[in-house]
Amino acid sequence: MKNFFLIRHFGMVYAIIFTICNPLYPLHVNADELIFSEKPGFLSTFEDGDGNQLSLENFKDTFILVNLWATWCEPCKEEMPSLELLQNQFNEDEFLVLPINLDRGPKKKAINFFKDQNIRNLNIYFDDKNEIPREVKILGLPVSIFISKDGKEISRLIGPAQWDKEYFVEYIKGNLF
Repeated sequence: MKNFFLIRHFGMVYAIIFTICNPLYPLHVNADELIFSEKPGFLSTFEDGDGNQLSLENFKDTFILVNLWATWCEPCKEEMPSLELLQNQFNEDEFLVLPINLDRGPKKKAINFFKDQNIRNLNIYFDDKNEIPREVKILGLPVSIFISKDGKEISRLIGPAQWDKEYFVEYIKGNLF
C-alpha cells in the first residue's frame, strides 16, 4: 500500500514537471503576434493523403499558410476549424492553408480527426519524420508559417489563433498582390 502511494505521488510530480517544462508546449500564446522575417522557405518534403511526396515547390505562385500540428496537441485541434473558415474566404489558387500533421505512426488518427470535426475544405498533409520542425527550428506546437508566392518565409505565429479574424484576413489580402 505504501508503494502504491509513493508511485502515485511520484507520477503526479512527474506529470507536473513534464507539463511545466515540456519544450513542445509553447508558452507564447498571444494571438495576432506574427513574427516577421524574410528567409528561405523550408526544403523538407511532406506527403499528401495518397502518399505522394510534395514540397513547397509544388505550391509555387500561391500564398501559403503552413500549419504544423498534431492530434495530441489540444491547441492545434482547437484552432483547426478556424483555419478552415479562413480557407473558405479565399480561392485556393491564390491562398492555401497547408495543415501538416506531425503525428508519428498511422495517419488514420489525423484523418479521423478531420472527419469528426467535419473539416472538408482543407487537405491534410503529413510529416511523420518531423523533418520540417527540425528544419524551421520550432520547439512547440502549433506553429504556422506564411510562405510568399516565391517560396520565402515571411512571417510565423507561435501558438494557436482564431485564424478567421479580420487581422489575418487583411494580412493575407495584403500579400496576395
